[in-house]
Amino acid sequence: MERLGKLALSINNLSPEIALHQMINALRSRPFADSLCKRPTTSMVELRQRAAKYMRMEELKESNMQLQNKACHEDTTLRSNQGSST
Repeated sequence: MERLGKLALSINNLSPEIALHQMINALRSRPFADSLCKRPTTSMVELRQRAAKYMRMEELKESNMQLQNKACHEDTTLRSNQGSST
């Protein structure tokens, strides 16, 4: 998003529709791209706001996955240690 913002500012009279189209093509986040296709933004401000929401959701998912992996690893280690002490 930051890179798109900088690039968009460097282009005179950039149409929001063109910027949105190019961004959708470049997105890795399919849920965000799908959302933009279903309900296009009306301004770059709205686009940034919606992108920020999706980025927070992705960061939360990543954080939860890391916590789950850590808990799984700790559980595996605990089971392994219990098995070797018998």
